[in-house]
Parts: sequence; structure tokens; C-alpha cells
Amino acid sequence: MARAAAGALSELGADADTQILQALREGDSLRRRVLLPLVGRRAAAVPDVMSCLEDRDASVRALAADTLSRIGSPAAVPALFERLVDEDLRVVQAAVGAIQSLGSDTTEKLALQAARSPDVRLRRAALRIISYFGYSKGLEVLLQAMRDPDERLRDAAIYGLPFIEDPRAVDALLTAANHESERTRAAAMRALGQTEKEARITSTLLRGLNDRDPWVRYYACQALGKLNEEAAADAIVALADDAAGQVRVAVVDALAHMHTESAMSALQRAAASADADVRRAALLGLGVGRRPDALPVLLEAAKSEDAATRLVALSAVAEYEAPETLPALLHAAGDGDDSVRSAAVGFIATRPGVPATQALVSLLGDMTLRERVVSALALPLEGRLPGLLAALEAADEVTAPLLVAALARMRRADARAALMQLLASASPAGRRAAVPAVAALGTLEAREALERASNQDEDPEVRRACRLVLSR
Repeated sequence: MARAAAGALSELGADADTQILQALREGDSLRRRVLLPLVGRRAAAVPDVMSCLEDRDASVRALAADTLSRIGSPAAVPALFERLVDEDLRVVQAAVGAIQSLGSDTTEKLALQAARSPDVRLRRAALRIISYFGYSKGLEVLLQAMRDPDERLRDAAIYGLPFIEDPRAVDALLTAANHESERTRAAAMRALGQTEKEARITSTLLRGLNDRDPWVRYYACQALGKLNEEAAADAIVALADDAAGQVRVAVVDALAHMHTESAMSALQRAAASADADVRRAALLGLGVGRRPDALPVLLEAAKSEDAATRLVALSAVAEYEAPETLPALLHAAGDGDDSVRSAAVGFIATRPGVPATQALVSLLGDMTLRERVVSALALPLEGRLPGLLAALEAADEVTAPLLVAALARMRRADARAALMQLLASASPAGRRAAVPAVAALGTLEAREALERASNQDEDPEVRRACRLVLSR
């Protein structure tokens, strides 16, 4: 009943705002939980929503923070800062998100103050906010946090340093890359991947490839890929047989950003790896490059015994504009795995041109795909209308209504004109299927076309169908 009442209130819109706000002030936690999502975007609602930040129910407090973010009033920022020490992590997350969404002239000042608090929870949340906005004045508190024994504070500070334009920020990251803590070194490697490419950064990341900790190696490899440091390709390839699975995946991901011959050869070797995760990552990397010499590898992988591998390979093949692409996608539409079949139809659906339309039409006989194929045919891409009209010229009693349904779903002027054209040019089955769709247009032109067909069409079933809809 509460949900039904809430739904009715949402239908009333602004007319119900006064009653909703009164109920927020006077209601219990359960009522507030139902009503907060209904509060409109009015500044007048801010005080009543802010009062919900003090509710005993954590879910209500989190909803209140989300609602203040939606309303968009910076006046709520100070109250949201008070919730950064909430005992419930959901509330803290919602408060941080709302503060980041709202921003304000006071946000920087409050964040800098909170970052110097003795409360570790408040400092950590404040560092996240400073990092998000990249406040230049926040560099000092970030650097101070880098010297803190609390690893989580160091992590929060490291995350924000790449977003502050000051040479000292990069210096601090390079120092952290040699920290005794493996977690801190890994965080620094990850952050260096978001800086600008320069010799000292590349040198640090290359050293990270040989770190004893696999996560440090992982992030060093990933960062070199993000920086597109092609000079590091051979060093990255050397980790292709790393003992840690995540490092092997990072190697493949990094190589996908590079265009050297050694990188491409390594990706092709990885595509045949016994490690399923490495193999799939390599296939995705090959697809990103769209190199013609990688297509045979992808087509072969699309025949793998593993459905997940076939799916990944198919998504890579779909990136190519090659003669082999459409046949491969069409073959995959008959795959034994439903996710592969659905993906194949989706990839064909987004391809323009008459051949793609013809491929979709050929799949209408598969009952498991029929609805998805009709929806795909209804996408108004280039070549779709000519392909549908050509198919309707020879359509039978089964496919004709499906093709007409796709045309009708387009709801475009050219599709409506095509429906009218069907009454004169389609097969008998196509003309019969077009009659109710043309009648549904409800225009004078459509009625005149139906009247002509009711008297002149050579098929008695078409004439009978036209007279029936005209009589209604």
C-alpha cells in the first residue's frame, strides 16, 4: 500500500510537494524511506531533507544525501560534511558523492579543514574530495598524508596526486613507488599511469615490472600501457609467462595499446594461451587494434569450445569492416549458447547496409531469435528500408507479418511511406500483412490506398482484408 501511495503521489508531481515535505518532517523512518525519492528539485525542500540526515535509520540518511545531490543546492554541503564520520559506510559514500556532485565555494575550505582532522575516517573522506576536485591548495595535505603510517590514508592521497598540476605531486609519486609497503608501491604505480609520459616516470615503471610483489608488477605494466610507452614493449612481453595470472592479463592489456610488431606477435601468441583470462584479454586487444593480420586469429577463436571465449572473439570480430565479418556473425547467430546468439544478433543489428538486413531476415525462421531479430530490423539504419522492401517482395505467410511489424515499429515518415508502397509492390503475403499496418496510420492517404487495393488488387484475400478494415 505504501508503494502504491508513493506511486500516486509521484503522478501528482509538484501539487504533492507540500504534503510530502510535511510528511518528511513528521513521519517515521519507514515513511521517509518511501517519500525521499519523490521529493522534487526545489530549493525549498532542502531544510526538510537535511533533517533526514539525522534519522536513526542509515538507509534514510543515505537516501537524504542522494536526494540533496539531486536537488542540487550547495546550501546542503556543510550538513553533508558532518555525515562523513557516519558510522554506516553507505551514508559516508552517499555524502561524499553528494558533495562531489554539488561542489560549492565552501567545499574546498571544508575539505581542507577536514583533511587535518584527528579523525582518520574524516581525513580519508576529505582526501577523496580534494582528489576529486584536484584542489591545488590540497597538495600540502596530500603530501602530509603520504607520510602517514595509515596505508588507507596514503592510498587516498596517492589517488589524488596525478590530478594536481605541481611537480611536487609527481615527485611524491616517484618516492612512493619505492616505499617499503607493497600496497603503497602498487598504488603509486597505478597513479603514475595517469600522469604525463616522461623519462623518469618510464624508468620507475620499468623497475616496477621486476618488483617482487605481483600487484606492483600488474599496475606498472598497466600504467606503461596507458602511457602508450611503446619503448617498453619488449620488457612487457618478457612478463607474458609471469607466475601471477593478473600480471599476465595486464601484459596483454598493455600490449593492446601498442603498435609494435613485437607487441602484435605477443598478442597473437597470448590468444592461444592455456590461461582462459589471458586468451580472452588478448582477443580483445587484437580487436582494438583492428589489424587485418589479426582477423584470422579472431575468426578461429570464434569457433572455440568455450562459450565465453567465443563471445569475446565475436565482439572483436564485430569491430572489423571486412568481407568475413558478416558471415562469421551470421554463423554465431546459430550458436548453441544463448548469450553468443544474442550478441551476434546485436552486432548484426548495428551494421548498416542491405546485406546486414538480409542476414537478419534470414534469421526470422529461428523461433528463439525471432523477437530479437524483429527489434533489430526496426532500427532505422542505412540500407534497412531497401532491404526490408526487397525481402517483402518474396515474403511468405510467416515472414511477411514480421517484416511489416519491423517497418511499423520504426515510426518514421519514410517507414510509413514504405508501408503504403507495400500495397502495390509486395508479394501477396506481404500485401495482406501490410493492410492492418496501413489502416493503423489513420490518414486520408492511407484510406485511399486501401480503397484502391480493395477494388484493384489481384489477390482476393487482399481485397477482402481491405474491405474489412475500411468497414470498421
